[in-house]
Amino acid sequence: MSGFNRSGTTVLLEAVAAASGGAPFTVGDLVRHGSPGLATRLNALVEAPEPVDRGVDARPVRADTPEEYGWLLVDQKVSGLLSSRFHPRGAGLLGRVAEEIKRRAGVAVLKNPSDTGREALLLRCFPDARIILTRRPLAGIYGSADRALARGARSTAYGMALTGHSRVVRLAIRAQLTRPGAALLSLVGRWNLRLRVLGMLRATARLPLDRVAFLDYEELVHDPAEGSRWAAHILDPERLAKEFARSHSFPGNPNPPSSRIDRHLDARWSRLWQAARARQRTAGILAPATTP
Repeated sequence: MSGFNRSGTTVLLEAVAAASGGAPFTVGDLVRHGSPGLATRLNALVEAPEPVDRGVDARPVRADTPEEYGWLLVDQKVSGLLSSRFHPRGAGLLGRVAEEIKRRAGVAVLKNPSDTGREALLLRCFPDARIILTRRPLAGIYGSADRALARGARSTAYGMALTGHSRVVRLAIRAQLTRPGAALLSLVGRWNLRLRVLGMLRATARLPLDRVAFLDYEELVHDPAEGSRWAAHILDPERLAKEFARSHSFPGNPNPPSSRIDRHLDARWSRLWQAARARQRTAGILAPATTP
């Protein structure tokens, strides 16, 4: 499950797992495969007498709470804290995790937003994998990210446990609690995402069409059945639509105004998705459009 942070990847991870009859990568997997230090910190939260949430949202931290595999890569020194990206030397580790999930549930569903735009590398390292790649307009991502950062700066227990009480993270939290610091972090985050979108646009155009589904978060929110049909070559779209609608509630929070550069990037992003879907239809990977 691929997509930038705050693109609905967590709810899609759960929906895809349920629709495929599988299971997502969870906090419990982090505990089982992580270092003793990470396992101890996470178990303390899972077993706490008072519920602890993820910080960036209100999801409670339990063994079955979905999570990103990037935290495992960081913990095992396969990736750095500031990137948490997949590296081929971590393929054996992730392969073992996926096999364990498959033995338990039949299908393993994993996500790591840091690897959005790097799907070709993942597909090379995992020849049997399929990827569901989702997009969301940049203003929607910005608004959700700003709300998540503001909330996460005031609910830090889970973030500290994941990062081992990182000094860098502590400094970022202090900055987020001030108005200038929050504005600076938001500005840096926006430009980082814009650059990543540009890289993703170039990389995605070359992906194998039979192994990738191109979904749109806003389409799924407004019409789950219509939005899910673009994944019909990977899983049952009716089940995906049902699971997404059941697990998702659109908060209706306002998004910041869209800038000219963001509108340009959004337009390019949308054209890429439409072109990829059209090519999938032409190749017979997806059913042709029906005429009303």
